[in-house]
Amino acid sequence: MPAVPQSLLGLAVNPADVPAAGGVLDDASWARALTGFLSFIPHTARLNVRVEEVAAPAIRMQLPWQPALIGDPHRRLVHGGVLTMFADTLCGSAVLTGLSAPEVCPTLDLRLDHYRPGVEGLALVGEARVLRVTESMVFTEAQIWQQPGKILCRAIGNFVRLGERNTPSGFAEALLAAANTQASANPSMDESEPLGQSEQAAQPAGEKTEPQAPRDAQNPRGLLSARRFVEGQRTHADLAALLASLPYAQAIGLGLCAIDGQQAGAASDVELHPEQALSYSMAAMPDNVGNPMLPAVHGGVLAAAMETAATLEVLRRHGRGGREARLPKLIDFSIDYLATARGDQVTRIDCEVMREGRRMTNVRVSAWQKSREQPVASARMHFVLESLASP
Repeated sequence: MPAVPQSLLGLAVNPADVPAAGGVLDDASWARALTGFLSFIPHTARLNVRVEEVAAPAIRMQLPWQPALIGDPHRRLVHGGVLTMFADTLCGSAVLTGLSAPEVCPTLDLRLDHYRPGVEGLALVGEARVLRVTESMVFTEAQIWQQPGKILCRAIGNFVRLGERNTPSGFAEALLAAANTQASANPSMDESEPLGQSEQAAQPAGEKTEPQAPRDAQNPRGLLSARRFVEGQRTHADLAALLASLPYAQAIGLGLCAIDGQQAGAASDVELHPEQALSYSMAAMPDNVGNPMLPAVHGGVLAAAMETAATLEVLRRHGRGGREARLPKLIDFSIDYLATARGDQVTRIDCEVMREGRRMTNVRVSAWQKSREQPVASARMHFVLESLASP
């Protein structure tokens, strides 16, 4: 029997590490406040992220299943960047419940370890809790799953405290006002629950659902389709078609913007060589915003765009020149946020493959807006290269 993870909501909190857990609100009030907080963030509102439970300084949320979450159209797997976005949202929301009074705390860095991919058709459920609060920092952890006992990923997020002085006027008041509303503190459990998964998925320590068969077993042609796809990546048009086939990449406006420093232009049959430098861009879209007051891009959305670009860079290097077709599988992802990414500006993304082996690849990614010399974020990730040879 697989090891059963423990709910973060049930773990004891050291009062010395989080002395003001809950602040001035009880758990039910925090659930209402965070529901209002999520509805205020364009990206989480669009995806209908829901608060399920609060046990300050820990929270549980649900991201209902929707086709826009797909990142692997061949094997019908959840986009890895969706998990990053959800983890950032979870940790950032938990931070608020660990402070004596609400204040803005931007993400300093975020790290995810991926254990298994998310699958089509099931809601994502996640928990996060505050580990320690200091005068300048808040340290958090999170875990995300779809089925009980099967964690998809775990995350560590560190957040910078700006303090009351640097928190925009009205922020704390808006949260407290939302806490005083009469709205349900648990909207994800109402009759409109899309897949009826919430009660089962919300219990990581239970055994209430039967594990699903691997997606490749349900769709025997999945690996064959993926292998043919990897082997077919040759031209600018191929890459454009790939981006168009990724629902979440399309949802955040990710595209190819430059080839060897020259504007990419319309998709063409010009062959792309592995040694050519490609740059990607994420459009300025209202739904990508995480802080409407600046406005600033949601940190998780920025991370998802960088992760996607890195995956494409690894993908286009395999299945050609006599090399065995291999599909990159994300193992870990680490991002440092260096400056505010404006929500009203296009974000450029550059990738560099640092080391490429037969089974593992390391990629470094930089995101910028004004100039390459002023990056807004830097990320690093490892991929394992899965064989796509016919069974």
